Amino acid sequence: MKPQPDVIELRVHQSELTYEAALSPPIAAIMDAPGSVASRLLPFFGSHKLELSDIVIDDGPLVDRGLGFELPKLDASVSLRPDRFEIRFTSIDVTADQLGEIVRGIWQTLAFSVSPNTKSTTAHSLLFEVDCDPSESYSAILERFCPPVQGLPPGAVPGVVYYLPEDRTQGFLDSNFMLNRSSEVEEGLLVAATLVFEAGIGVDTTGPIQAARARFDELLHTFRIKLVN
Repeated sequence: MKPQPDVIELRVHQSELTYEAALSPPIAAIMDAPGSVASRLLPFFGSHKLELSDIVIDDGPLVDRGLGFELPKLDASVSLRPDRFEIRFTSIDVTADQLGEIVRGIWQTLAFSVSPNTKSTTAHSLLFEVDCDPSESYSAILERFCPPVQGLPPGAVPGVVYYLPEDRTQGFLDSNFMLNRSSEVEEGLLVAATLVFEAGIGVDTTGPIQAARARFDELLHTFRIKLVN
């Protein structure tokens, strides 16, 4: 039997980092008067030359209503919904300054201009997603973590999710780490981690993002996965 290498080397094809924060109570104006919210965003993102025409208003079903815009200088896109907002970056290599600048702009708009009674919930999350070209087959990699089950249809392959318990010493709540098929790379592997933490919007984001990146790197080390560009 051929010995397995100690380290799984994965070449990064693309990566994304998504920050999500929940809002309570939901901000009705984002659904009922998105144009008003859009106009109030402009002063806080003036350095990015954001204009009203750059903000897209989604008028679909109630659950999907909101607005969104892109910030090319930060390689980020923002989505506002009544009960949450998301910031998506085109790389996992995001600095606390990048995240903090956007969070402060959104929070100043929502809490000070649109809905002063709105508060953040205690749970926020950072989702790391990395689509990779593996150095060996997808099945061979996943079999290290999830042995094949007899009797499944031919071609059935596993996906693996590890649920991580909370760690209050670092402010983390229940989180997860996943290995699955990549939808972007043929025979590729998706490495993803959703790290949920306690934090308030409008405060320094340095701690959460640094702690989350450190935990993600620690998980890669635990699984003996090495990401290379």
